[in-house]
Amino acid sequence: MKKIVNAMAAAALVCAAPAAAQEDTEHSQSALSPGELDEFAGMMAGLFQTEPLTEEQNARLPAAQAVVGEMMPDGFYGEMMAGMMDKMLRPMLTMFSQPEFVLGARLTVDAETIEALEEGEQAELTAMLDPAYEARGDAMVAVLTSRMGGMFTAMEGPMREGLSKAYAVRFDDAQLADIAAFFATPTGGEYARESMALFADPQVMQASMQALPAMMSGFGDIESAMREAMEALPAERGYGDLTEAQRERMAELLDVDPAQLADLVNPPKSMDDAAGQ
Repeated sequence: MKKIVNAMAAAALVCAAPAAAQEDTEHSQSALSPGELDEFAGMMAGLFQTEPLTEEQNARLPAAQAVVGEMMPDGFYGEMMAGMMDKMLRPMLTMFSQPEFVLGARLTVDAETIEALEEGEQAELTAMLDPAYEARGDAMVAVLTSRMGGMFTAMEGPMREGLSKAYAVRFDDAQLADIAAFFATPTGGEYARESMALFADPQVMQASMQALPAMMSGFGDIESAMREAMEALPAERGYGDLTEAQRERMAELLDVDPAQLADLVNPPKSMDDAAGQ
């Protein structure tokens, strides 16, 4: 119990210090210019190579767009994701705003001391330290869902376009017509509106959270396995490991003075060094 309280208290401290989180966010935002963000987005998008649509697939793209439009009407994605984030964040922040967790984060006392207090006494102490503790969680949820809702709204157009292309690739004309006909029925129309929202349903989210331990245990000891895999490969080379011919060729390729090469070649990093960055 003590370990759980301490872990939750640490999380509560983070929740109770939005200024620190804002400072970190502002720092990370200032680290990349808009041009660099565009470049990074392009690089990430390039990781997922897609074949151009064939002439046949392009011909059925309008039918696919009509089907996807029933599933993702304007404004749907932003509303759905904002609602999902609210359902995820509100219980967490409400829990972290409870007096027991706030006191555990703000007071250097044993967890048992806090647990021994009556509920009213915990609330009294918490109000001394944070008069707005009851409203703080709601305020943070409102800001986060509002900001993230805008982010997800910006994603809606590209998501709709990508999903339409996927439907045009995966379904032929007859299948798209069947789907459209089903969506035109009362049941089909309801399914079209709810099909994507189902993934944000509390039942699905709860089941996903319950599956986390099994999923994480499936990873096993990744660090040890990664070390074994790296040790089975030839070691990376530093400047001192290069032959004279390799140094000359590297200097030629980089168009630098060979005498400067030692300062340009960084030594290889161990897994521990790389993880620490």
